[in-house]
Amino acid sequence: MTELTEPPELPELLVHEEQTRVAAAEAASALRTVTGLPAPAAVSRLRYGPGRTCEPVARVLDRALGKAGQSGLSPGRLVVSGGGARRGEDIVRVRRTAHGKADWITSETADIEIRLEPAGLRATAEVRARPSGSRADDGRERATEPPTDTGTAVPPRVEPPGDRGALMVRDLLYEVLDPDLGVNILDLGFVRSITVDHDVATITMTLTSAACPLTGVMEDQIRAVLADRHRTGVAAHRIAWVWRPAWSPADITDEGRDQLRAIGFSF
Repeated sequence: MTELTEPPELPELLVHEEQTRVAAAEAASALRTVTGLPAPAAVSRLRYGPGRTCEPVARVLDRALGKAGQSGLSPGRLVVSGGGARRGEDIVRVRRTAHGKADWITSETADIEIRLEPAGLRATAEVRARPSGSRADDGRERATEPPTDTGTAVPPRVEPPGDRGALMVRDLLYEVLDPDLGVNILDLGFVRSITVDHDVATITMTLTSAACPLTGVMEDQIRAVLADRHRTGVAAHRIAWVWRPAWSPADITDEGRDQLRAIGFSF
Protein backbone atom coordinates (compact mmCIF):
# COMPACT_ATOMS: atom_id res chain seq x y z
CA MET A 1 0.00 0.00 0.00
CA THR A 2 1.44 3.33 -1.01
CA GLU A 3 1.62 5.89 1.77
CA LEU A 4 0.47 9.30 0.67
CA THR A 5 2.30 12.31 2.01
CA GLU A 6 1.52 16.00 1.79
CA PRO A 7 3.31 17.73 -1.09
CA PRO A 8 6.13 20.05 -0.07
CA GLU A 9 5.29 23.70 0.43
CA LEU A 10 6.14 25.40 -2.84
CA PRO A 11 7.48 28.87 -3.31
CA GLU A 12 4.78 30.97 -4.91
CA LEU A 13 4.16 34.56 -5.82
CA LEU A 14 0.74 35.91 -4.91
CA VAL A 15 -0.40 39.14 -6.56
CA HIS A 16 -3.56 40.94 -5.50
CA GLU A 17 -4.89 43.99 -7.31
CA GLU A 18 -8.08 45.85 -6.40
CA GLN A 19 -10.50 47.86 -8.52
CA THR A 20 -9.42 46.53 -11.90
CA ARG A 21 -11.91 47.85 -14.46
CA VAL A 22 -13.41 44.56 -15.58
CA ALA A 23 -16.45 42.54 -14.52
CA ALA A 24 -15.55 39.92 -11.90
CA ALA A 25 -17.21 37.09 -13.87
CA GLU A 26 -15.23 38.02 -16.99
CA ALA A 27 -11.96 38.18 -15.03
CA ALA A 28 -12.60 34.81 -13.34
CA SER A 29 -13.42 33.21 -16.70
CA ALA A 30 -10.25 34.63 -18.23
CA LEU A 31 -8.15 33.26 -15.36
CA ARG A 32 -9.64 29.80 -15.81
CA THR A 33 -8.53 29.76 -19.46
CA VAL A 34 -4.88 30.41 -18.57
CA THR A 35 -4.48 28.50 -15.29
CA GLY A 36 -1.77 25.91 -15.84
CA LEU A 37 -0.13 27.80 -18.71
CA PRO A 38 3.39 29.25 -18.60
CA ALA A 39 3.02 32.87 -17.53
CA PRO A 40 4.31 34.47 -20.78
CA ALA A 41 1.96 32.27 -22.83
CA ALA A 42 -0.89 33.21 -20.49
CA VAL A 43 -0.28 36.92 -21.10
CA SER A 44 -0.24 36.32 -24.86
CA ARG A 45 -3.48 34.34 -24.77
CA LEU A 46 -5.24 36.94 -22.61
CA ARG A 47 -4.14 39.70 -24.95
CA TYR A 48 -4.34 38.13 -28.41
CA GLY A 49 -6.38 34.92 -28.13
CA PRO A 50 -7.33 32.40 -29.45
CA GLY A 51 -10.80 32.85 -28.09
CA ARG A 52 -12.05 35.72 -26.01
CA THR A 53 -9.35 38.07 -24.77
CA CYS A 54 -9.18 40.05 -21.54
CA GLU A 55 -6.73 42.94 -21.60
CA PRO A 56 -7.34 44.09 -17.96
CA VAL A 57 -6.31 40.68 -16.59
CA ALA A 58 -3.37 40.60 -19.01
CA ARG A 59 -2.14 43.89 -17.51
CA VAL A 60 -2.44 42.52 -13.96
CA LEU A 61 -0.42 39.46 -15.01
CA ASP A 62 2.15 41.71 -16.70
CA ARG A 63 2.64 43.54 -13.41
CA ALA A 64 2.85 40.22 -11.57
CA LEU A 65 5.67 39.11 -13.86
CA GLY A 66 7.44 42.40 -13.26
CA LYS A 67 7.19 41.75 -9.53
CA ALA A 68 8.52 38.23 -10.06
CA GLY A 69 11.55 39.58 -11.91
CA GLN A 70 12.25 41.99 -9.04
CA SER A 71 12.11 39.02 -6.65
CA GLY A 72 14.74 37.12 -8.66
CA LEU A 73 12.29 34.71 -10.31
CA SER A 74 12.54 34.14 -14.04
CA PRO A 75 9.14 35.00 -15.60
CA GLY A 76 9.72 32.44 -18.34
CA ARG A 77 9.85 29.63 -15.78
CA LEU A 78 6.65 30.54 -13.98
CA VAL A 79 3.21 28.98 -14.38
CA VAL A 80 -0.15 30.54 -13.55
CA SER A 81 -1.11 28.11 -10.77
CA GLY A 82 -4.41 29.67 -9.76
CA GLY A 83 -6.21 32.78 -8.77
CA GLY A 84 -9.64 34.29 -8.66
CA ALA A 85 -11.73 37.40 -8.98
CA ARG A 86 -14.55 38.90 -7.00
CA ARG A 87 -16.55 42.04 -7.48
CA GLY A 88 -14.74 45.14 -6.26
CA GLU A 89 -16.02 48.54 -5.28
CA ASP A 90 -17.78 50.30 -8.14
CA ILE A 91 -16.25 53.52 -9.45
CA VAL A 92 -18.87 56.24 -9.62
CA ARG A 93 -18.34 59.35 -11.74
CA VAL A 94 -20.38 62.35 -12.79
CA ARG A 95 -21.48 62.56 -16.43
CA ARG A 96 -22.59 65.87 -17.87
CA THR A 97 -25.07 65.59 -20.73
CA ALA A 98 -26.65 68.06 -23.09
CA HIS A 99 -28.96 70.86 -21.94
CA GLY A 100 -27.42 71.05 -18.49
CA LYS A 101 -28.47 67.55 -17.48
CA ALA A 102 -26.24 65.27 -15.43
CA ASP A 103 -26.24 61.76 -14.05
CA TRP A 104 -23.98 59.12 -12.56
CA ILE A 105 -21.78 56.62 -14.39
CA THR A 106 -21.05 53.45 -12.43
CA SER A 107 -18.16 51.26 -13.60
CA GLU A 108 -17.96 47.70 -12.27
CA THR A 109 -14.54 46.60 -11.03
CA ALA A 110 -12.96 43.35 -9.87
CA ASP A 111 -10.48 42.51 -7.13
CA ILE A 112 -8.12 40.06 -8.86
CA GLU A 113 -5.72 37.56 -7.33
CA ILE A 114 -3.13 35.62 -9.34
CA ARG A 115 -0.78 32.90 -8.07
CA LEU A 116 2.46 32.07 -9.88
CA GLU A 117 4.72 29.08 -9.20
CA PRO A 118 7.89 27.63 -10.76
CA ALA A 119 6.77 25.19 -13.45
CA GLY A 120 8.81 22.12 -12.48
CA LEU A 121 8.01 22.28 -8.80
CA ARG A 122 4.29 22.64 -9.41
CA ALA A 123 4.19 19.64 -11.74
CA THR A 124 6.09 17.51 -9.20
CA ALA A 125 3.71 18.44 -6.41
CA GLU A 126 0.64 17.62 -8.51
CA VAL A 127 1.95 14.12 -9.27
CA ARG A 128 2.82 13.44 -5.62
CA ALA A 129 -0.53 14.74 -4.37
CA ARG A 130 -2.63 12.57 -6.73
CA PRO A 131 -3.82 9.33 -5.03
CA SER A 132 -2.74 6.08 -6.65
CA GLY A 133 -5.32 4.75 -9.10
CA SER A 134 -7.32 7.98 -9.17
CA ARG A 135 -8.46 9.37 -12.48
CA ALA A 136 -6.45 12.43 -13.52
CA ASP A 137 -8.35 15.61 -14.29
CA ASP A 138 -7.61 17.87 -17.24
CA GLY A 139 -4.30 18.89 -15.71
CA ARG A 140 -5.45 22.31 -14.59
CA GLU A 141 -6.11 23.81 -11.21
CA ARG A 142 -9.22 25.83 -11.78
CA ALA A 143 -9.40 29.45 -10.73
CA THR A 144 -12.10 30.01 -8.16
CA GLU A 145 -13.79 33.11 -6.88
CA PRO A 146 -13.08 34.04 -3.24
CA PRO A 147 -16.12 34.31 -0.97
CA THR A 148 -18.20 37.42 -1.48
CA ASP A 149 -17.91 40.07 1.22
CA THR A 150 -20.73 39.94 3.71
CA GLY A 151 -20.88 43.72 3.73
CA THR A 152 -20.73 46.25 6.53
CA ALA A 153 -23.48 48.54 7.69
CA VAL A 154 -22.94 52.20 6.91
CA PRO A 155 -22.10 53.93 10.21
CA PRO A 156 -24.02 57.04 11.30
CA ARG A 157 -22.96 60.25 9.61
CA VAL A 158 -22.51 61.98 12.99
CA GLU A 159 -22.13 60.20 16.30
CA PRO A 160 -23.14 60.40 19.04
CA PRO A 161 -26.04 62.75 18.20
CA GLY A 162 -25.80 64.62 21.52
CA ASP A 163 -22.03 65.22 21.42
CA ARG A 164 -21.69 69.01 21.40
CA GLY A 165 -18.19 68.95 19.92
CA ALA A 166 -19.22 66.62 17.09
CA LEU A 167 -22.25 68.77 16.35
CA MET A 168 -20.11 71.92 16.16
CA VAL A 169 -17.72 70.20 13.72
CA ARG A 170 -20.63 68.90 11.67
CA ASP A 171 -22.17 72.36 11.37
CA LEU A 172 -18.88 73.74 10.01
CA LEU A 173 -18.55 70.93 7.49
CA TYR A 174 -21.63 72.27 5.70
CA GLU A 175 -19.22 74.94 4.42
CA VAL A 176 -17.08 72.31 2.64
CA LEU A 177 -18.31 71.88 -0.94
CA ASP A 178 -17.55 69.33 -3.61
CA PRO A 179 -15.77 71.53 -6.21
CA ASP A 180 -17.42 69.74 -9.14
CA LEU A 181 -20.98 69.77 -7.82
CA GLY A 182 -21.13 72.76 -5.49
CA VAL A 183 -22.97 70.69 -2.86
CA ASN A 184 -21.68 70.25 0.70
CA ILE A 185 -20.02 67.01 1.74
CA LEU A 186 -22.62 66.20 4.41
CA ASP A 187 -25.59 66.28 2.05
CA LEU A 188 -23.60 64.29 -0.50
CA GLY A 189 -23.13 61.55 2.10
CA PHE A 190 -19.34 61.75 2.11
CA VAL A 191 -19.12 62.04 5.92
CA ARG A 192 -19.59 58.64 7.53
CA SER A 193 -19.12 59.69 11.16
CA ILE A 194 -17.71 62.39 13.43
CA THR A 195 -16.36 61.70 16.89
CA VAL A 196 -14.51 63.91 19.37
CA ASP A 197 -12.11 62.47 21.91
CA HIS A 198 -9.87 64.60 24.13
CA ASP A 199 -10.41 67.68 21.95
CA VAL A 200 -9.45 65.81 18.76
CA ALA A 201 -12.14 65.36 16.13
CA THR A 202 -12.04 62.27 13.92
CA ILE A 203 -13.94 62.68 10.66
CA THR A 204 -14.52 59.41 8.86
CA MET A 205 -15.08 60.11 5.18
CA THR A 206 -15.48 58.50 1.79
CA LEU A 207 -15.78 59.76 -1.78
CA THR A 208 -17.34 58.40 -4.94
CA SER A 209 -14.39 56.00 -5.31
CA ALA A 210 -10.88 55.40 -4.01
CA ALA A 211 -9.61 56.68 -7.38
CA CYS A 212 -11.27 60.09 -6.90
CA PRO A 213 -8.60 62.84 -7.14
CA LEU A 214 -10.37 65.18 -4.69
CA THR A 215 -9.07 63.80 -1.39
CA GLY A 216 -6.42 66.51 -1.14
CA VAL A 217 -8.91 69.23 -2.08
CA MET A 218 -11.34 68.06 0.60
CA GLU A 219 -8.61 67.86 3.24
CA ASP A 220 -7.52 71.45 2.48
CA GLN A 221 -11.09 72.74 2.74
CA ILE A 222 -11.72 70.92 6.01
CA ARG A 223 -8.46 72.18 7.45
CA ALA A 224 -9.48 75.74 6.59
CA VAL A 225 -12.95 75.60 8.17
CA LEU A 226 -11.70 73.86 11.32
CA ALA A 227 -8.63 76.04 11.82
CA ASP A 228 -10.24 78.31 14.45
CA ARG A 229 -10.60 76.49 17.77
CA HIS A 230 -13.10 79.09 19.01
CA ARG A 231 -15.44 78.05 16.19
CA THR A 232 -14.86 74.31 16.40
CA GLY A 233 -14.40 73.69 20.10
CA VAL A 234 -11.65 71.16 19.27
CA ALA A 235 -7.89 71.50 19.30
CA ALA A 236 -7.16 69.31 16.27
CA HIS A 237 -8.75 66.98 13.75
CA ARG A 238 -7.89 63.97 11.65
CA ILE A 239 -9.55 62.54 8.56
CA ALA A 240 -9.95 58.78 8.21
CA TRP A 241 -10.65 57.78 4.61
CA VAL A 242 -12.66 54.59 4.16
CA TRP A 243 -13.79 52.88 0.95
CA ARG A 244 -15.91 50.02 2.24
CA PRO A 245 -18.85 50.08 2.10
CA ALA A 246 -18.65 51.98 -1.15
CA TRP A 247 -20.40 55.31 -1.59
CA SER A 248 -23.51 55.30 -3.74
CA PRO A 249 -26.08 57.94 -4.75
CA ALA A 250 -28.38 56.41 -2.11
CA ASP A 251 -26.17 58.10 0.52
CA ILE A 252 -27.24 61.58 -0.63
CA THR A 253 -29.68 63.34 1.72
CA ASP A 254 -33.02 64.70 0.56
CA GLU A 255 -31.55 68.20 0.75
CA GLY A 256 -28.61 67.11 -1.38
CA ARG A 257 -30.94 65.60 -3.98
CA ASP A 258 -32.86 68.86 -4.22
CA GLN A 259 -29.62 70.77 -4.80
CA LEU A 260 -28.49 68.30 -7.44
CA ARG A 261 -31.84 68.40 -9.22
CA ALA A 262 -31.41 72.17 -9.45
CA ILE A 263 -28.23 71.67 -11.50
CA GLY A 264 -29.66 69.01 -13.79
CA PHE A 265 -29.45 65.66 -11.99
CA SER A 266 -32.36 63.25 -11.98
CA PHE A 267 -33.06 60.52 -9.43
